Amino acid sequence: MQSRFFSHTTKWLVIMAFLAAAIGCEKSTEDKPEAPQNNASHQQENRKPNAEALQAQAQTQAPSPSQLTSDTQSKPQPEPQQTGAAQDIRTLSSLIPAGKALSLLSNGQKAIARGDLNKDGVDDLAIIVEDPKDSMTERDLIVYYGNASGAYEQSIYAKEAIICKDCGGVFGEPLEELSIKNNTLLFTFHGGSSDRWYSKYRFQYRDRDWVLIGYTGGSYHTMDVYQGEEEDINLLTGDFILKKSDKKDPAGKLIETEKGKRPKRKLVKLSEFKGKIYDEAVIERVEADKGNRDITPSPDRQFVFFTKEKNETNFIWNIDEAQPKELRGIASRVGDAIWSPNSKWLMVDSGTSPIRTGQLVDPASGQIILEVSYLGAGQISFSPDNSRLLYARGSEDLPSIKDRYVDGGRISVIVLDLGTGKEKIVKQGTETVDYDFPKWKDDRQISYTKTTNSVLQGKLLYTNIEETMKLDD
Repeated sequence: MQSRFFSHTTKWLVIMAFLAAAIGCEKSTEDKPEAPQNNASHQQENRKPNAEALQAQAQTQAPSPSQLTSDTQSKPQPEPQQTGAAQDIRTLSSLIPAGKALSLLSNGQKAIARGDLNKDGVDDLAIIVEDPKDSMTERDLIVYYGNASGAYEQSIYAKEAIICKDCGGVFGEPLEELSIKNNTLLFTFHGGSSDRWYSKYRFQYRDRDWVLIGYTGGSYHTMDVYQGEEEDINLLTGDFILKKSDKKDPAGKLIETEKGKRPKRKLVKLSEFKGKIYDEAVIERVEADKGNRDITPSPDRQFVFFTKEKNETNFIWNIDEAQPKELRGIASRVGDAIWSPNSKWLMVDSGTSPIRTGQLVDPASGQIILEVSYLGAGQISFSPDNSRLLYARGSEDLPSIKDRYVDGGRISVIVLDLGTGKEKIVKQGTETVDYDFPKWKDDRQISYTKTTNSVLQGKLLYTNIEETMKLDD
């Protein structure tokens, strides 16, 4: 009887001990801190669907940046873990400067990124901090190098490198992404209202400094599937990809892609970066001055032409220089500023009558290279290969059937070789036929309007047809 009692007692003691151990394990699990959350901002994918779906979606929905972009909308990735000491709140708090608070991304996550930036196999840390009392002040970016012991050493404190919380417009918080991938620090801004814009910047540590090595930026309209543009450029090589979606194509092909190489330029230092690359800052500065007009950036955005309205003086600003350069000798009343595709030439169109003056300018030096006259405001163009100019001009030295009714004389199409500065008439006007409105079709073909004039009962009559011709070498 006694042994049976002890047997039952022992059995209950074992059961109770087991339950106590189980409860202890559960409590221990509850006391563990939560794993760090993913720091990538790609959870905004509902705002920017995949680029490859653009053509399929084009007929049913409005565009978004990812319909034009390539790599900014990848799926959420697990946050890189610190390989030294554990990143608890006490360690992180010690890295935030006094009077600053950790910023949040547009998805509500903390602006923290971890990953290897200096190829030492140890995760480094990047954070964005702000003045918690001022949402209109630009924010600061801090990069810390980590070591195997878990300690951090500050690599750079980039003051005002991140645009302010209210700089996204109606869209709200513009800070969309902060991440570290492939030894590169990346951050993305996104803002606007129905007209949206986005910018992604890629920085690396090179030659003992942090520099901007790549940029992706674009804009789109939420209500128009056919309107959008994006440029992605490698600033180390100059290679770029330009995507446009700005017209309705019956075949449904909405994206036009252009690939090429832009001239290399001085790399922007992170220490000097203020939320935008140099060309954006310079152009915005020029546009902000209400006394400026005819503002025309070059295709590679290395230069911007503008006119000071007060004195009718013209300027060109090289974005790598502190101040714009005045262009002396340019005729007044600028009608248009026309850049060559490679941004090496600028034709300034001016005048107040159909007979125009065009002055070819070297933007690097600001010198006028040559001057030509032609018909039609802005009716002069560079060949796609940047080697020739195309325009039309009238000659009043030879009679025309229309002389009694209009000015201009016989109108001919002219090609000017930029290498030699020599003109060549490629379609000669006659007494009854004019050739006008020439355009480039490619490097070796042009189109133009052939106008046949006649007079009937004292009235000037004419008929127009479009023609194409191949140019001789």
